[in-house]
Amino acid sequence: MATERDYNVFADEAYQIDKTRAKNEDRAPLLKGDILEGTKLSQSYIVLEVADNNKNGMQAMAVAPIKDGIADTSEVIIAYAGTDFDDKLDVLTDATTVVGGDIDLSIPQWWSAPKKIDGQAISAQKFATSIKKSYPNAVISTTGHSLGEYLAIYIAAENKWKNTGFNGPDPYNILSDDAKKWIKENPGLLANYRNNYDKIGNFGGNKTGAAILLDVSKGGYNPAKSLDYHGLSTWQFDKSGNLVAPGRSSRDSRLAQMEATTRYQLWNLSVLSNKLRKSHGGLSSSEEIFINSGEALIVVNGVSTMMQNGLNTVIKEYQQAITEAEVLWKETVERAQGIGMDLSYEEVIGALASGGATQANIVDEPTAFYEQRIASAKQMLEEYTTLITEIQTSIDQQLAKDQQLAKDIQF
Repeated sequence: MATERDYNVFADEAYQIDKTRAKNEDRAPLLKGDILEGTKLSQSYIVLEVADNNKNGMQAMAVAPIKDGIADTSEVIIAYAGTDFDDKLDVLTDATTVVGGDIDLSIPQWWSAPKKIDGQAISAQKFATSIKKSYPNAVISTTGHSLGEYLAIYIAAENKWKNTGFNGPDPYNILSDDAKKWIKENPGLLANYRNNYDKIGNFGGNKTGAAILLDVSKGGYNPAKSLDYHGLSTWQFDKSGNLVAPGRSSRDSRLAQMEATTRYQLWNLSVLSNKLRKSHGGLSSSEEIFINSGEALIVVNGVSTMMQNGLNTVIKEYQQAITEAEVLWKETVERAQGIGMDLSYEEVIGALASGGATQANIVDEPTAFYEQRIASAKQMLEEYTTLITEIQTSIDQQLAKDQQLAKDIQF
């Protein structure tokens, strides 16, 4: 499966599709069949398809990992290009769709009324539909940067796919009712990493719940670097390709990142489980590519440890937050009693309440929220345990049926 750094690279490479931009920069555009490789990627990928719409400015590509010299189309990532400020169509899309919520574009005509055409969101969906049709058995996810992530979240929500992207405005204003229902029922499958100081990427709020707000800067906000906060290069990753935030991040942001990672792994496990259940009489060629020895071991062993640790960390963080809320209330009351030494306890509590500080809003309400999140994390752990059992059982059944697979997968 693609890492977060892989998604970052794809979001960046999507900018290289634009033929006009490539010509101006005296280089070749990214084309179908091109190979993406390098130290930043966890493995080599091949470009399956590209789209370069010169009518509305939408660019996108679909890529798949290369395994044993061929494209492994059990996993496909669609990456959408962000805003090129030299492209008037991109700027028009930002104003019309991102800000205005209109998925159609009105192209100015000096000799007549504006011409209405399909906007980038519509073309983005048409490209996604074509990829889904070409690779019906693929697990598809999306990514992008800026306007590209806006489109990527929109497409993921409309198609019930996973998304991991960067610095994207929130596309809730153009989502269908069905997509809005899906994102509400499936929190954590959309991960839009945003820089706390990025004024562009934070546009539109966070009604989709996709935003994971992190501080990737060092030394606080610097107005001279306001555009840098929107850049893809500001994000940093560890050796395993996981995103890390060197700056200070709030507890809620850290928890959101951990929950997104956990739900992502849970989703991956669900996909693997479904593929195994659908196998009859041994693995098909596509499933054999997907369920190879290394991946099976990672899913059942490595991911197991990571998810358990992640969920336990989430639970501990929320428990600590409850304790901190109780301590805060106790210290608030003690400080108030120290100021109003002649007041009774009830009078002190009343004075605090008149200023908006009550045990209900400092302790009770946050505690109820954190307890709900703890219960949710524990439920995720139960779901994960069930999936692990199902996957192990399915693999055991396949091992009994397929002797070749038994030679490849050793537990």
